[in-house]
Amino acid sequence: MAFKTDIEIAREAVKEPIQAIGAKLGISDADLVPYGHDKAKVSADFIARAASNP
Repeated sequence: MAFKTDIEIAREAVKEPIQAIGAKLGISDADLVPYGHDKAKVSADFIARAASNP
């Protein structure tokens, strides 16, 4: 059985826009600070709000 390398797996991956991933997680566009199309930081305000969730 041949195993794929990390780079092979990464190249085959179909990336989604970061806003779509954030929406799936309940993170609004206003709480995302995008870095390109597939990376973002989450605002400190969102983290503080989420910290109070059980």
